[in-house]
Amino acid sequence: MRVAAVLTAAAGRWLAYCEEVDRAGEGATAEEAVANLRQALLEYFGQAEAVAPPADAVPPSPIEIVVTSG
Repeated sequence: MRVAAVLTAAAGRWLAYCEEVDRAGEGATAEEAVANLRQALLEYFGQAEAVAPPADAVPPSPIEIVVTSG
């Protein structure tokens, strides 16, 4: 899965924001903000499943975050 994120810095902190699903990650560095966004996305998409997948289900693809501006 690929999502876009906008990376901005303000007041010594970084914010990575994914408009597609209205989720964000914050951190002291750009890398930390993106990592926190990835965690927020994993939690968001994990909640979207209402039932457990079948035992032979293929695991979901990792989330790829593409920074579109910064």
